[in-house]
Amino acid sequence: MNRIRLFVFALGLAVIPAMSQAQQDTTRKESTPAKVGRQTGESVDKAAKTTTHNAKKLTKATRTNAHHAGDATAANAKNAAAATKTNAGHAAEATKTNTSHATAATKTNAKHAEKGIKKAVKTTKHNVKKATG
Repeated sequence: MNRIRLFVFALGLAVIPAMSQAQQDTTRKESTPAKVGRQTGESVDKAAKTTTHNAKKLTKATRTNAHHAGDATAANAKNAAAATKTNAGHAAEATKTNTSHATAATKTNAKHAEKGIKKAVKTTKHNVKKATG
């Protein structure tokens, strides 16, 4: 069993460098200027595609935003008109209520003043009678 393992290990040590050498022979090394040129071309192509993609997305987003803004403006105008109408109704009701309260308060104040005058007259008569009497 140990002989077989030793044989497989030795065979592996011999085969791995041979395979690496075979791979190196079939692969052509790219020169640095060629590599830079290829990478630069790929980068420019990718940038152009990204710019085109972004422009399309921006156009669509702008169109959508304009549509939403138009809808919002219409809704806001409608809501503002309804709120103005409601506020006018509330103001009219408040004015009516305030007028009613003011009228009632004036009547109450007049009654209190009348009672005060009657009491003052009665007290004065009493004081005069007491002083002369």
